[in-house]
Amino acid sequence: MAKKPDTFEALALQNKILQEQNDLLREQNERLKQAASIDIDDEVKDDLLKKSLSFHKGKKRDIFIEDIDRDEIREGFLVTSRRKKLWNVLIGLMQEFDRICRKHNIRWFAIGGTLLGAVRHKGFIPWDDDIDVIMLRPDYEKFKQVVEEELKYHPHYRMWYWYNYRLETDSEAAQHANYDLPFISKEQMNRHPTWAPFFPLLRMIDERTTYLMPDDRKDVSYAVWIDILCLDPCPPFPDKEIQKTFDTAHELLLATVFPEKILIALRNGEKFLIPKDKLLAFLKLPYKMRAQQFDLFLAKNFVETPYICEFTRNTIKRKNYTYKTKDFEKVIYLPFEKFEVPVPANYKNALTDRYGKWQEFVIEGGHVNEYSTDISYREYFTKIKSRK
Repeated sequence: MAKKPDTFEALALQNKILQEQNDLLREQNERLKQAASIDIDDEVKDDLLKKSLSFHKGKKRDIFIEDIDRDEIREGFLVTSRRKKLWNVLIGLMQEFDRICRKHNIRWFAIGGTLLGAVRHKGFIPWDDDIDVIMLRPDYEKFKQVVEEELKYHPHYRMWYWYNYRLETDSEAAQHANYDLPFISKEQMNRHPTWAPFFPLLRMIDERTTYLMPDDRKDVSYAVWIDILCLDPCPPFPDKEIQKTFDTAHELLLATVFPEKILIALRNGEKFLIPKDKLLAFLKLPYKMRAQQFDLFLAKNFVETPYICEFTRNTIKRKNYTYKTKDFEKVIYLPFEKFEVPVPANYKNALTDRYGKWQEFVIEGGHVNEYSTDISYREYFTKIKSRK
């Protein structure tokens, strides 16, 4: 016989539901006010309101994980309900990412641990706690062009860009121009020269959550996200001109991430493909503009080659994650928890290129230090700052 709920517990649950409903109504009313104040024709305004209200219909998240409220053992690893709730947020983000890509005919693939999880576990690797998706450069650039409009009226999902920071090494004028961006000190840059913001990727985040990384990343990593990566041409190349373009992009990335090292190299007389005057002019740009110019260069110079790679891993982290282009020519779908993800048709080749003996289990720690799927990062950091 089921246990009758305690009266106080029932009242607390009822109050929590009422509070959530009130919060929802307040947010909905605010959006109605904003829409009403916009000077646009009635048809456009009605469409705007429908979009806004449709996102609010039903507060609860969709569930993509079996037995989300129960701990379980997978592959000899304890998967807690708390971890499952994080997974559920990640799949929710991936579902929205997939919706946008389908709408705009953008091709993408699960990659890294997400691809390995789909193939080997039909879902998450039990000890993993993130999602990686990837696109070829043309699709990546197309996604950047449409995503802001697609998320314009979404109440929770936002985009994070790798260049949305200001650095202490930027000029005072550059820092002032980007005053509303998170600040990265020189000490942080020296301590962690290869992590975000210096890693060219996009992230879609869920603003209802808090996601804390170890060490001093805490002030720049805040909400649960999925990583959106990019594939670019990679050596060996079929001709010298393409190799030269790749080497030039390599120099641009190093000048973006390690400007002081490039300045020292120039003073020491080292030679670069980029003419010295142009390289010096590039180094004077704010970090954000350097990063955007790097992306633009790769977008303008994309060509089909036999090999593709995650450019930054090969350049900065020196990890040779190189794939054969032919393995990514076709897409198939594999189960991933209660979702399905697109993967390269020749996914076994891609996994072998990335991991070698990918069938063997190697239990590793996750990427995240602390997280909450219930507390917004805004609430968290407001309370942390008020405590100082």
